[in-house]
Amino acid sequence: MTDQHVPKIEIHLNKFVPEEFSSLDLNAGCDVVVYIPLDSVGVTNSHIDICDDLLEAIWSAERLAANASDVSVLRDYQRDSHKTRLKLILHGISEHLPAAIRECAILYNRYDETDSEADNAYSRVRDTALEFEDELDTIIPRLPEIVDDFFANLVGGAYYQMRYDAPDRYEAEMAKYPERRVGYWRSPYSHRLGATCYASPDGWLLDKSVDLDAFFAVTGQKFKQSELVAGNVLTVNSRSYVLAEGLTAYFPMAQYFKSRICGSLALLDDDEHWPPDTFEWADASFTYSPEREYLGQVIPDSLRAPPPRVEGCLIDSSGRLIVVDDGHFRHLLYDTQALTLEEMKSLFSAVGTVTSSLGEIIGMAANPTYDWRSLSDEQFEQLCYDVVYSHPLFNAATIRKYGKSRSRDGGRDIEVYDIPRIPGAQPKKWIFQCKLVTGSASLSATKLVDVGDMLDHYGVEGFGVMTSAPIDATLYDKLDAVCGKRNVQQMNFSILELERELARKPLIRQRYFQK
Repeated sequence: MTDQHVPKIEIHLNKFVPEEFSSLDLNAGCDVVVYIPLDSVGVTNSHIDICDDLLEAIWSAERLAANASDVSVLRDYQRDSHKTRLKLILHGISEHLPAAIRECAILYNRYDETDSEADNAYSRVRDTALEFEDELDTIIPRLPEIVDDFFANLVGGAYYQMRYDAPDRYEAEMAKYPERRVGYWRSPYSHRLGATCYASPDGWLLDKSVDLDAFFAVTGQKFKQSELVAGNVLTVNSRSYVLAEGLTAYFPMAQYFKSRICGSLALLDDDEHWPPDTFEWADASFTYSPEREYLGQVIPDSLRAPPPRVEGCLIDSSGRLIVVDDGHFRHLLYDTQALTLEEMKSLFSAVGTVTSSLGEIIGMAANPTYDWRSLSDEQFEQLCYDVVYSHPLFNAATIRKYGKSRSRDGGRDIEVYDIPRIPGAQPKKWIFQCKLVTGSASLSATKLVDVGDMLDHYGVEGFGVMTSAPIDATLYDKLDAVCGKRNVQQMNFSILELERELARKPLIRQRYFQK
């Protein structure tokens, strides 16, 4: 992090013209902030246009970063113009930076085409930037997050357009990068992590040698390996789940299959992996073959094949991340969430077997664990703030608590932005309403009014209710209708979810209940 007292010079590449270059005074003791426009982001639905913008931004950012000892980048959304740009902060600059800035500025200032010299300079720089795409899978980028943004839009969007507009090029790309056919690409973070890693819109595939905590730190995620708990995968009525102590979550089997195929393709280049097996059917996940078991018993030990690998399944205590270790790779799967009370009751009924842990999760305990009557409204809102603040889905630096309890906060008790799980995603704004209920009644739909107006007014993308009571089915129905209509995600905390959070977080529990 650079010193806040170091002088800073700001440069906007799309407003920087050659006439200003002579007045540019840069020295090694100053920081340089360069704004790189992304005019297509948030404006067009064309992923090809977005990829073009990102490719130019990658080339410019890497060109500038090569002339600084330290560099960082942030996404900067301008609310007044609804434009997105990259804010590049350069520290420890070299004497060659001015020339690099001038070259990058040419790319973002298309001069009068009647000026042949300027037009030729633009064409030369533009061609160089576009050709840079062929180097993206071989370079060691200083700013891998921008490169991942490019691949997220290429693999997750532009390929769909390319498949129909330029099928020959699409097939050539798939032949060269077969992992992209299942939505994965080789991440530029591989260089920092010391092993080949693959990313997708819904997960990551990490080489077994990569330390999980190092991966979370490098990619800016709040998860910790120590907070992952062992789980078992269960499939009932064509749906898969992870059952762990204290929680139950959906298991994204389709995403795991794609991740496993990606891993199989990666192993084709591994000379030590024999025999080569594109989809590794012999070690199929979470299955048992009586025939294979029988054959293994009748074959002499000297001729018997190694037993199938047994996957280890871990889940974060928030229910937002699943990690499967298959012996070669770790599959990180994000397309999951913890089950609601009603969903767990359905699972409980389908399985037909009562376990002590599942019974406790769905609220079968005879006595309440905490005396919610001992809390005031303000204390309860502060407890909810602490729960959201410590939740790995949310960026703690963005959290706000609005006023005292029962104040005129417009329906907002807590506002926070989440941390994007995947490259290229934008943070989503979440709002939580806190409702302390000290009696035996549940929280019903009549206790929450004007939810839809509030969501519309504040541009919310995520909403949740936090209460010390069970949530009535009428309220769940209302929230599903209101949020579903607006494509707003939900994360609700009834008394059951709050008590699970307190059980996992003793510091918060002791702060409010002295237990």
